[in-house]
Amino acid sequence: MGIYALPALPMAFLFVPLTALLPAFYAQELGVSLSAVGGFLLVSRLFDMAIDPGLGRLSDMTRSRWGRRKPWMVLATPICMIGAWLVFMPPQQVTGLYLLLATGVIYLGASMLGLAYSAWGAEIVDTYHGRSKIAGFREGANVLGIVIASAVPAVTGLYGHGVDRFTMSVMGWILIGMTPLTVWAALRFIPEPPPTPHRPSPWLKTLGTLFRNRPFQLLCIAYVVLNIGSSIATASLIFFISHYLGQPEVIGPVLLASFGSVLLGVPVWVQVARRIGKHRAAGISLLIAITLSGLVALQMRPGDGWLFVGLMALCGFTSAAFLTLPLGIMGDIIDYDTLKTGEARGGLFFGVWGFFQQISPAIAVGITLPLLEFLGFSAKGPNSPEALQALKYVYCLGPIPFMLAGALMFMAFPIDARRHGIIRRGLERRKARMAPELVAPGTGNPVAAPIVGGIL
Repeated sequence: MGIYALPALPMAFLFVPLTALLPAFYAQELGVSLSAVGGFLLVSRLFDMAIDPGLGRLSDMTRSRWGRRKPWMVLATPICMIGAWLVFMPPQQVTGLYLLLATGVIYLGASMLGLAYSAWGAEIVDTYHGRSKIAGFREGANVLGIVIASAVPAVTGLYGHGVDRFTMSVMGWILIGMTPLTVWAALRFIPEPPPTPHRPSPWLKTLGTLFRNRPFQLLCIAYVVLNIGSSIATASLIFFISHYLGQPEVIGPVLLASFGSVLLGVPVWVQVARRIGKHRAAGISLLIAITLSGLVALQMRPGDGWLFVGLMALCGFTSAAFLTLPLGIMGDIIDYDTLKTGEARGGLFFGVWGFFQQISPAIAVGITLPLLEFLGFSAKGPNSPEALQALKYVYCLGPIPFMLAGALMFMAFPIDARRHGIIRRGLERRKARMAPELVAPGTGNPVAAPIVGGIL
């Protein structure tokens, strides 16, 4: 499991720089307006989201001597490397169109890699708590990658560099070097389970059955709403630290504290999930995060940068649950779908889920940055007291209603350990004996066991 988690290290670099640092880099350092940055990042994400379900479907249908998922990870690796070079090491003069092209390339590579990698992870382990464990390993590697990425601006800041070309180029070269090494290690040492034999359904019919999966509907809606809230905070974080708190020197320590503490929280929340269920643990962690990141952060004043570092460490520990556990929840949903349809469609599920995961940050960034500009905030400064107050309220209060709604939806998620056990027993019966009770009379099509269909 540890080796499987390695590709999460470079993919984590796509989280911190592209969501937290990239808007500040292109707006403050390269002079692209906040509205242009937000708009072009939104368009780039929309293109990426449009192709995700198709990439997932192709991954499911791939047949090769190396398996379904591994060829896509190999193909994605050089695309990610080229995208990193374009995004992190731009030419001297750039425009919003350049940002659109560069992020389009890196998002394409990240989607191809991430979709195949996520579907592969859901297939390696098929037990409810086993998926919590593998999600913990993967999230641990993901957070370690975020810590490494966060350490870059912390270290370069000691030598007088902010979110500038030097800092971003260091990140780019680390990503370029780390991606092929970690992908090779995972592909070399982790076998890919054989796919479940099935005849693929027509494309439109397949999508229709996907969206009739109630647990999947709930997870997608919860993630869209949750990520809109968290992305509002992420998009405005660097500006809040630099302009409102007035302490850009703590950007690196804030990132290190918030993401480093996730590493400490992962094993704790995995154990909590074993007792109360993955969905309840994720919902409770969101409620705690709302209190810490919203209401407590609202009390911060200019000059409270180091207090903010401590607050973000607590937030990071709390957020480990809703960052880690949904990967395991997706595996349970895919099992439920396989029981109902007889098809193994993990790639398609992660492709559609990736669409919903990405649409929320795209919406948040596309709205938050122009909104800040509309409220009078300037990334290059100087800013009036009213503009700084508006920045504070956007960062602290903007995420709260979205994260609260996401927490309530997680708490209402229907698949727990007991129900997943029912699903797994149905799958094992089909696999071992092709039990007739799992086939709809006169159709030859597998259906869910009655107790599962009644519950979900």
